Amino acid sequence: MKAALNALDPLSRRGFVERLAKAAMGVSLMPFADKVLAQQAVGGKAKHIIYLYMAGGMTHLDTFDPKPGTEVGGKTGVAKTPVPGIVLAQYLPKLAERMKDIAVVRTLQQRTADHRGASYWMRTSYEGRATVRHPSMGPWAQRLLGKMHATLPDSVVIGGGGEHPGAGYLGPNFEPLPIGDPETGLQNSKIYSAIDEDVFGRRLSMMEAFNSDFNRKFKNDEVAAYNQFYDNALALMKSNDLEVFDLTKEPQEKREAYGMNRFGQGLLLAKRLITGGIRYVEVVKGGWDMHNDLWNNIETHAGELDQALATLIDDLKAEGKFDETLIVLTTEFGRSPVVNANAGRDHHSLSFSGLLAGGGILGGQVYGKSDERGYAPVENMVEQKDFNATIATACGMKLDEVIYSPSGRPFMIAGHKEDRKTGNLVPEGKPIMQFFS
Repeated sequence: MKAALNALDPLSRRGFVERLAKAAMGVSLMPFADKVLAQQAVGGKAKHIIYLYMAGGMTHLDTFDPKPGTEVGGKTGVAKTPVPGIVLAQYLPKLAERMKDIAVVRTLQQRTADHRGASYWMRTSYEGRATVRHPSMGPWAQRLLGKMHATLPDSVVIGGGGEHPGAGYLGPNFEPLPIGDPETGLQNSKIYSAIDEDVFGRRLSMMEAFNSDFNRKFKNDEVAAYNQFYDNALALMKSNDLEVFDLTKEPQEKREAYGMNRFGQGLLLAKRLITGGIRYVEVVKGGWDMHNDLWNNIETHAGELDQALATLIDDLKAEGKFDETLIVLTTEFGRSPVVNANAGRDHHSLSFSGLLAGGGILGGQVYGKSDERGYAPVENMVEQKDFNATIATACGMKLDEVIYSPSGRPFMIAGHKEDRKTGNLVPEGKPIMQFFS
């Protein structure tokens, strides 16, 4: 199923059925984890997550942690917000206006400035290793909270590319459904209606005949569940649920409000999907690896982000979904305070920015403070596992619930470590409790 996330080209007929089935059904074949020892006392308001991933290393100095009037700040000015003492970069004027709905983290820190390693760590809370692949946040939510919709997949990744960790060791039952282009949605999803029902039935009967010997020989839960995937996927293909993937159902005016670009339409699709009952949608926006000509590139990329995210916030509030939908924005690392010879910024892992909004998060605040150069935190450093612990807490996922990989290794959603006194496993990530005050 890793290949499903890697391949964003049009799917074959059989491939579509198989992938949609695996993503949609989400039957857990793994044993349940040990009982939790403590109940989280805060959070738990968020029913859905819209996760915005800025691939390439979003520059914090030119978005959420500007340093105006300094050499490191470069040409970037500020946009004032209605919250005293807080400004954003000039390229985010719409988000600046909505600062009372947003909580910014200015002191995220990574252990590596390698794109692949940092992206993996941010999405999973663990360092990538050859012996195990860890799950990302959507599959974690499905595993800990259960499946939300009877037929639709529990998590979707829009524009994720080939290096997304997906469901990791949780297996194909938890794999996010990949969508390459929000404009095309689920390609080949109308296969059933395009084929005569009798012809389609004969093809299925033939497939079942080919599989019958295997099914008789290997009678176990996994094979039974795999066969059920097909039946349920076919039922979904004949249902109206797939309409949530169709952006043509939206008024043109609303589509333009989000921005007629892949990221803007991706956020609109994400809003449609969570409204339709999908728990987790990740939308990936690339183009942030700005080693060259930053100030001729930042306006376009930040502008698309600003327009789409501001519209999403307004849209969710108008539909009464803002308080139950957690919006997350993050990236793998930031960009260097030093402007290089090519008028760009290089990789920088010691300090960068992200944000949370909705889902019970108290907006109008900034957590953490970087130094005057934006080089490193001077107050409240936040590791990726702390950021993920905050997401989990907002959604009511227990930080101390242990899930075992097929090899028997224990893991927790925001990292874990061993208590030296007791020898017990304890959560490593600590949520930002200030966001829930």
